[in-house]
Amino acid sequence: MRHPAYPRILHVITHLDMGGAENVAISLAEKLYTEFNFSFFAVGGIADNPVGQAMARRLERLAIPVHSGTALDFKKGGAVQAGLKLRQLIWQTRPEVVHLHTEIPETIFAVASGLGLPRDLQVLRTVHNSKLWPAWGAIGRMVEGRLRAAQAMSVGVSAACLQGLWEFQAAHRLPLTPKAMTQVVYNGVLTGDPRGPIERTLSADRPVRVLFAGRLEPQKGVDLLPELLTAASALTTRPVEVTLLGRGALEGSLRQWISTHTLPWTVTLAEPVANLAEHLHEYDVMLVPSRFEGLCLVAIEALMAGMPVVATRVRGLSEIFPAGYPLLCDSEDVPGLARTLADAVEDHAHYADVVATYHAEIVERFGVARMAQEYRRVYLAALQPTALEPIE
Repeated sequence: MRHPAYPRILHVITHLDMGGAENVAISLAEKLYTEFNFSFFAVGGIADNPVGQAMARRLERLAIPVHSGTALDFKKGGAVQAGLKLRQLIWQTRPEVVHLHTEIPETIFAVASGLGLPRDLQVLRTVHNSKLWPAWGAIGRMVEGRLRAAQAMSVGVSAACLQGLWEFQAAHRLPLTPKAMTQVVYNGVLTGDPRGPIERTLSADRPVRVLFAGRLEPQKGVDLLPELLTAASALTTRPVEVTLLGRGALEGSLRQWISTHTLPWTVTLAEPVANLAEHLHEYDVMLVPSRFEGLCLVAIEALMAGMPVVATRVRGLSEIFPAGYPLLCDSEDVPGLARTLADAVEDHAHYADVVATYHAEIVERFGVARMAQEYRRVYLAALQPTALEPIE
């Protein structure tokens, strides 16, 4: 049982399910639970799948409570129901800091704040993407107003995320969040052995195992995969097994393509895997053809595990890679991505050696201990509002 005098921090997340923001929030709780009293509000509840259940167990082991918001669709009253529940929870538990992760939690907080919240509540938002409110511009404008009224501090998981925030505010003629109320804190991951990456021996007759892991959405470049994989498979004679792990709006079309097209490569679509970092030793190359990212945890985990990562040179994502990293392509450059993926397959040992040279740098920049240390300072600053520069 943690000391009741420890500061109370309420994390508000979209759900306990696949997502980098959720993993970040749970990792913070795991590293800092001896200093803060954490609780969680999951807007969409706990997913009934291996990923959601594994996340719930991580919090249960620390005796951190998880409160669920709503099972209703947002357009059918879910946003209001979740907002009412969040407001009630805040008044009942009186957290000193509410930590919001991504747009859905921010929207639910805006609903709750419109109904009235404690005046002494401190609000922290972590901006997890470099393109904000892509389909919810009007809602985003309303939410930004509520967050400004709450004098929310803003943390970007990359410099690109804060730039994206300011661009959205400028485009909608909103006051920009002052730089004094912002900070970049790179997401941290739990993997990364300081002794070095996983040793990989790849015999000539074993298939090279390529992995894509993420939401099956246009943001992740999933609609490019059929053309990309078809083109790459024609550029190398090495046997390849491609595994696609994810769920999302493009799952149906992707599954149909797999069932109706024959490639030299084997392509398998499967559900997301809980604690994916623990399984990365089973794969050889990571593919990340995103159009934009906040940062991309799976790419960091792959680099830490010694996997060559073929990725797009887009803001947020590109901040991960050291200068001179050789496997980056422009966004939507399908021929370039295909050639680069084929190169990584054909000369895997060389690129694995290249990735190994970056290992210490990646672990230092993206280790979870550094992230926790920086958020500790952010929490302590939020708990001393008189020390903050007021928003004009």
